[in-house]
Amino acid sequence: TAHGAVPRVGADGRRPLEAYARPAVNGAVRIALVIGGLGISQMGTRAAVEQLPPEVSLAFAPYGNDLEASVAQAREAGHELLLQVPLEPFDYPNVDPGEHTLTVAGPAADNRDRLDWLMSRISTYVGVVNYMGARFTSDAGAMETFLEEVGNHGLM
Repeated sequence: TAHGAVPRVGADGRRPLEAYARPAVNGAVRIALVIGGLGISQMGTRAAVEQLPPEVSLAFAPYGNDLEASVAQAREAGHELLLQVPLEPFDYPNVDPGEHTLTVAGPAADNRDRLDWLMSRISTYVGVVNYMGARFTSDAGAMETFLEEVGNHGLM
């Protein structure tokens, strides 16, 4: 995109969700434990990567410094990664999750462009999770467009 590389489905149909997922052990049932807000504090991020077992998934905020290095360390340590996407909360913009927040009133093309910017911030992640977003997630139309776009990129 104009903002950089974003996840995509490969020519062979392989999705980032499959390419970067941490495999289940012997087909066992998986329970997800996700720690979010990583990437903002380099010390906190390093501590999470080094001290948490690799079975814990890590969600990175798109606003940190040196995100690719942190992401590479997390992948090397065996963690599955997610991208936190800022979605419009109630009382926005008084409560502001950050630059490039997807909004209910935002035209779909603007939200897609914002999502492209957000998705270009890190790589090797399997999906997205919300950061805030009570207003956005309560709007069926906004969520349908958002989830369709995430799915088009092969993400959960």
